[in-house]
Amino acid sequence: MKRIGIDIGGTFTDLVLLDEGDGSIAIGKVPSTPEDPSHAALVGMERLVAGAAAAVGYIGHGTTVATNAVIQRAGARTALITTRGFRDVLEIRRLARPPELIYDVLVHLPEPLVPRRLRFEVTERVAADGRVLTPLDEGEVRALAAKLRARGVAAVAVCLLFSFLRPDHEQTVKRILAEECPGLPVSLSCEVLPE
Repeated sequence: MKRIGIDIGGTFTDLVLLDEGDGSIAIGKVPSTPEDPSHAALVGMERLVAGAAAAVGYIGHGTTVATNAVIQRAGARTALITTRGFRDVLEIRRLARPPELIYDVLVHLPEPLVPRRLRFEVTERVAADGRVLTPLDEGEVRALAAKLRARGVAAVAVCLLFSFLRPDHEQTVKRILAEECPGLPVSLSCEVLPE
């Protein structure tokens, strides 16, 4: 059996072919195709296997595209919607500091991925036990949709308190944004990492 490993990068797509029968290794490199990353992977695989695709029993792939976008800050203009009172948690980020720097107000930290002008609050509150303390203000979410359009937002992340216990507030935000901003990608924390 032959195995192929693929790393899709922003500039190049690297491939390694291992033949388990004789232990031989072949490598390949092709220019990445950002508009469709799978294209470069397929072209590279075709070159590596040269017509022996049936012998390939395993293909594994990874990518540094998302990591590079974060490092270069080249991603989409993204907004964050959070529970009222928590807009600046990204800015404060005390838990991300080493203990000896937790109270150092002069420490230099990189700018948050979402700038303050694109961080929004909605009125709602879920308790740590999952009880709704304050219902979601759906009218406020509809009004927020107009702000998102006006600021040219291309994607939205929704991260409300304790959504992993009670995801309906986040799901309602997503439903309303789908109605008000058709086609706008919305990621919910209760789906991405429900903890």
